[in-house]
This record gives sequence, C-alpha cells and structure tokens, in this order.
Amino acid sequence: MIKKRIKHISVLGSGVMGAGIACHLANAGMDVLMLDIVPKTESTDVKKSIRNQVATDALNNALKSKPAALYDSSFASRIQLGNFEDDFEKISESDWIIEVVIERIDIKTNHF
Repeated sequence: MIKKRIKHISVLGSGVMGAGIACHLANAGMDVLMLDIVPKTESTDVKKSIRNQVATDALNNALKSKPAALYDSSFASRIQLGNFEDDFEKISESDWIIEVVIERIDIKTNHF
C-alpha cells in the first residue's frame, strides 16, 4: 500500500463551514489555502487585499468565534487566503482539495 502524508490542503469556499474546516486543519498542523470569490466592486483596479476580502472576513470571524475555532491564534499563520480569480492555480500544490462553496449549481459549474 502506498502511503502519502497530507501536508497542504485547499479549501474552496470560506463560509462558516469552509472557515471552520480551514481552522481545524490548521489546528492539526496542516498548511491551508482558503479561497473564495472576489467581492463585486465598481473599480477595476482593486488591491489584492480587497480582492481577498471575503476570505479575510471569514477567517477574522472564525478567530472571534466562541468556542474558538483555533486552539492557538498563532495557528492562523498556517492559513493562506486568496480568491478564485487570482489564486485558483495554487490548488495544484495541494495534497487534498475540499470544496465547500454554496449549494448552487451555477456557481459550481462556472468556477470549477
């Protein structure tokens, strides 16, 4: 039997469930990439930090949750944030990919 150690995981979707999964994986020592959509904006020249705002807000909410989503707040450094448009190719570096986007078939067929 071939055994492979899982070290890096991509979580596609950063809602309550996606952020929770990302935090639990970080608790277990995994490196996590959590991606979500780019917020709709009128400006075409949007900073990268704003393009990741959905995932950033989700992680911040998870950090404030009670009970805490992370055993130690320093584990948040194991979670890299991004968005589907700019960072989707990074999932190729993952050993495991978890899809937890909203249950709407149009979203799943347009992005994946």
